[in-house]
Amino acid sequence: MNARFCDFVKGFLHAFSANVIRLCISIILTLFLPKVLGVEEYSYWQLYLFYVTYTAYSSLGFCEGTYLKYGGKRYEELDKKIMASQFWTLAIYEICFGLVCGAVFTCFVGDADKRYLLCLALVSSFFDILRYLLQCVLQATSRIQDFAKVMTAERILFFLFLSILAGLGYRSCHSCIFSEILARIVSMGYGMMVSRDTVFVRFSFGKESRSESKELVEIGFKLLLANLASQLVIGIVRFMIEQRWGTIVFGKVSLTLSLSNMVITCIGAVSIVLFPALKNMDQDKLERLYGTMRMALTAPVLSVLLFYVPVKLVLGLWLPQYQDSLHYLAVIMPVSVYETRFYALINTYFKAYRKENQILFVNVITVLLSLAVSFCTVFLLDSLDLSVMVIVAVIVFKSVLSEWILKNYVSMDVLCDNLLEIALTLVFIVSNLKMGSFYAFGIYLVSYMGYLVLRKKEIAEQFSRIKRIVVER
Repeated sequence: MNARFCDFVKGFLHAFSANVIRLCISIILTLFLPKVLGVEEYSYWQLYLFYVTYTAYSSLGFCEGTYLKYGGKRYEELDKKIMASQFWTLAIYEICFGLVCGAVFTCFVGDADKRYLLCLALVSSFFDILRYLLQCVLQATSRIQDFAKVMTAERILFFLFLSILAGLGYRSCHSCIFSEILARIVSMGYGMMVSRDTVFVRFSFGKESRSESKELVEIGFKLLLANLASQLVIGIVRFMIEQRWGTIVFGKVSLTLSLSNMVITCIGAVSIVLFPALKNMDQDKLERLYGTMRMALTAPVLSVLLFYVPVKLVLGLWLPQYQDSLHYLAVIMPVSVYETRFYALINTYFKAYRKENQILFVNVITVLLSLAVSFCTVFLLDSLDLSVMVIVAVIVFKSVLSEWILKNYVSMDVLCDNLLEIALTLVFIVSNLKMGSFYAFGIYLVSYMGYLVLRKKEIAEQFSRIKRIVVER
């Protein structure tokens, strides 16, 4: 086993371990926060998280540009003075952006609660963006162990601070928000310490620094827009649900999305180590590796849907006040299958090929579809059930469209795979919505076993190729 394969496995294990820790914390928070906070306070917490999702896109592509430009390089090769100038340039810009937006929200947002949450989201995003820039540098240069520590620190600290406040009797959405902001401040400080030779060095905001900032924004802005559009695919539906049915219903639907996102978070470790590795591979290896990685991701993630029935039963007993919304989990849970593959593999391949335009195109088309269909289901048909179904429909569309475009670069036809996966998804959704839990579980189990039998030979072949492809020189 050569050194490169060992580094890949070691990096993956670090990233996977970090994501498992984050997953465990997410499970605890998802199970206990709704029960401790109550429906209304939890709904406002979810609304704050929704705002943070979008205020975090204020960086103009600084972080994404850094990730793309320096992906595959060694940390020692970086120009530390230039990197320091970019960090502090971004910090100054974010302070100005936050002050301007805070003034705008204060003047034009009428609802006092929403105005307050928006301003706190700006504060939280400031520290999150700066930490994310440092994480991008560490990840792009394959310092995966340090990257994992910085990434994990924020969740562990958040859980620790929240537990202390809850123990002292402070149990509201405000205690959650302040715990997260404090955790982001401390974790950003830890990231600065880990990357101190690229943060605390003498630099200048001269011509070279300005030129670098311009280049990073030009490189990363399209990817930033693509990522923003990707968030809007589901975000539009959630926003319309909040506008039409209120914050309480929004919070209940968001709970089911949080459960689905756990799978995406855990398996997202693949993309963390995959991008730097792919950047250093030649064209032939890139093409051959796609089919292998696709099968290695898809087959196990499809099995996660088998846990729907026990998860629903346990949550129904634990959170009876959310019983009326848990049936949406049958619709939303398949999102994890397609989003995991998109973020961990498809999106990573587009980045490796430097096809930011294609990522942007896919996401913009999907956003427009989401906007049109959501408007019809929310405001014309007035159907919450159909509105939730839109979420999985547009995510499936995004996945299929992106692979259809990507096949031009990897020379692989995945039409049969897509049809089988969509059929399996429909079996899962329809059986769980129309039948009892026991029968639905049995039907999906038989269907999934049938899928494995149909793909048995291909699964065996692809898994056996993983090590061989990576270790080739």
